[in-house]
Amino acid sequence: MKERLAGASILLTGGSGFLGKAVLATLLEHGADLRRLAVLLRAADTDAAQRRLREEVLANDAFSAVSETSMREALDSGRLCAVAGDLEADNLAERVGDGLRGVDIVIHCAASVSFEEALDDAVGINVLGPARLFDGLTAAGSTPHFVHVSTAYAGDSRRDTVLEDDARHSGAASLDPARMLAVASEWRDLAVQESSQAKQEREFRRVAEREVAHGRAKDAVARAEELRQRWVHERLAREGGRYAIAAGWPDTYALTKAAAERLLAERSRHTTIMRPSIIESALRTPRPGWLEGLKVADPLILAYAAGGLTHLPGRAENRIDIVPVDHVANACVAAAAYPPSEPLRTVAITSTAENPLTLGGLAEHVKAHFSREPLHARDGTAIKIGDLKFVDRRSALRHTIRRERLLGLAAEAVAFAHLPVSAEKALRRNRALAARVTRMVKIYGAYTELNCAFDNRNAHALARALTPADRAALPFEAAEIDWTEYLQRIHLPQVHRMAEQG
Repeated sequence: MKERLAGASILLTGGSGFLGKAVLATLLEHGADLRRLAVLLRAADTDAAQRRLREEVLANDAFSAVSETSMREALDSGRLCAVAGDLEADNLAERVGDGLRGVDIVIHCAASVSFEEALDDAVGINVLGPARLFDGLTAAGSTPHFVHVSTAYAGDSRRDTVLEDDARHSGAASLDPARMLAVASEWRDLAVQESSQAKQEREFRRVAEREVAHGRAKDAVARAEELRQRWVHERLAREGGRYAIAAGWPDTYALTKAAAERLLAERSRHTTIMRPSIIESALRTPRPGWLEGLKVADPLILAYAAGGLTHLPGRAENRIDIVPVDHVANACVAAAAYPPSEPLRTVAITSTAENPLTLGGLAEHVKAHFSREPLHARDGTAIKIGDLKFVDRRSALRHTIRRERLLGLAAEAVAFAHLPVSAEKALRRNRALAARVTRMVKIYGAYTELNCAFDNRNAHALARALTPADRAALPFEAAEIDWTEYLQRIHLPQVHRMAEQG
């Protein structure tokens, strides 16, 4: 791998994120002979970006396997450096300047990964971000191999098999970022107007004053404004979700990633699209179970373990596609080092085609782990985990919304009757859990109801192109994952620890 990357200048975006840190650590470990490794970070200037790289990014335990001596030497020599830039700013080329010159390879990891993002915000970073970067590189005279991290769900996941080279998504031809922004802007203007109407303002103030009276807020005015902003965001998230589903994608994240793929295919003549599925904790490096924040499947796992999630949309036999973060990072670096001969290549880093895991199988692993090592309630009582029932989305929502309402009414009754505060708090905690479950069912139901396999023949072709040494150093094929070992001994214990740490 060192020989393949020797003398190259690489620009990495998203280096402060979960996947970006893993990619950067992999590059530092296997790219000792790089001419330059620049990390694009949002900062006021180069000095601030450099401080952020040293103090925020490289201080993370993602780099625990990287030699401190080699890292220090790379920083001191300038071979590893930070570049100040904002992918949401239109004048990227002017701001970054020389930082975009002489770039041979881009690994673009920066993105908004929220499934509840307002459509205009999601387009701004996920679609226009890579476009601005590509245009800035072109203006600087760079024509790099562009390794772009997308998502497996950018493809048409309504099919039984989603092909890597499949450009025939029914909605792809109509993806127009300018039109998407115009529609989203109209939604935002309307939502802001509606949130400022007298009736709505009175409702925000009423809720805020009640929360102040019960000691759950300190400032009624500030709390009312917070509620108004949340109301606008939730309205925009719902509109964006409906728009994405109508176009053929599960949410705005997948929709905007598909739009970015199309844009890059039209502009670039040397691009690799990486399509990972649900990225979870590391299998091996920097250590088994390395994880930053709870990822896509983890809130559902913890809600089930805490007794809040009892009904999940989908069927037990539906396939769920999970991959470890180090597999994705390894594949990104391998793709960078082994560019395609054709102008455009799509590589799916997925598991369902060769090593499928079902929803029912995942639920069994979760139940087995949390039966042995249960979560505990505030009073120290162990929470008993039951069987997860698989139903349609409407039934799952009906169940959790009913539970949420009943708990809310019970909490109000306890407060009105002046019973112990601890009883009211316990009911409100359970209601908050039920509200989170309702939200999660709405967000993730589109994914748990899927039952597709993601073809990964291009990933196999990339793996076969590697030398035996590189293939051993940078494994990313799903066949090597032992789900019992990974889930029972690596991932679920890590999620459990994070839940206990708060």
